[in-house]
Amino acid sequence: MRKDIGLVVEGGGTKAAYSAGVLKCLLEEKIYLPYAVGISAGCEILVPYVSRQMHRLELTGIQAPCQKGVFGLRPLLTEGSLYGLEETENFIESNAPLDMDRFMRSETQMDFGLYDLADHQVRYYNKSYLDEDHTLVKASCALLLLAHPYEFRGRKVMDAGLVDMISINQSIRQGNRKHIVISTKELGYVRKPAPEWQLKLAKKVYKDDRIVEDFRNRHIRYQEQWDKVNDLEAKGNAIVLRPHKDLGVTRYTTDPKKLGPWFQLGYDETHERIHEIKKFCEVE
Repeated sequence: MRKDIGLVVEGGGTKAAYSAGVLKCLLEEKIYLPYAVGISAGCEILVPYVSRQMHRLELTGIQAPCQKGVFGLRPLLTEGSLYGLEETENFIESNAPLDMDRFMRSETQMDFGLYDLADHQVRYYNKSYLDEDHTLVKASCALLLLAHPYEFRGRKVMDAGLVDMISINQSIRQGNRKHIVISTKELGYVRKPAPEWQLKLAKKVYKDDRIVEDFRNRHIRYQEQWDKVNDLEAKGNAIVLRPHKDLGVTRYTTDPKKLGPWFQLGYDETHERIHEIKKFCEVE
């Protein structure tokens, strides 16, 4: 295994079940990459990859998003958010506790991306910052308008997907020359500009023009990040693993009968390319 290869995992709400399937296949094939970086739900499903816990990976991708307290009125009443991050993390921990010692000792280094509400910068924190409450994981998944920001080391932070949706530049900054990018979006997907009503709502909720501006430019940055990935792929320095079928799964799907096949699709499509992936990871 070469040492200058990074694993970049996109978010995508519950569509991350596909990515969890990809990661299960990599674990089964003992493809332990030296570096990984995630955004939003990409952080959540990367944690069990780093700790080599396949059961937790499957539970995180399929079962956790399907609990009653995950989305809607209940988390709004109990957590003050439409998306129940505390409920989700508690369910995962209750059924497949993170092996913290194995996570920290893992040969895979990991960065979590967070958006700082004070200075509007995206900062990346390595795995040594993960505490027993998993604040770093929950904060990274605190979606704009759907979850409240978290307090982390004296700063208010939330999902970095407002700016960095594909952390390819962070992987490059860490010295990686090759990259495996896991996306929850099909080939040809184009992110649309945020509708005006969402921008007005963001202005009302956050009372911060810079957040609204970042939200307004989100689709532009997303395309810029994919342009970088596509360029690397054309030069043979990146592999993109993404769904090639539409199973009707959205970022808000909470039906295990849909997420199960979506997870399996990620596993199967990765398995079909496993020889290509292994060759890509070989030392030249």
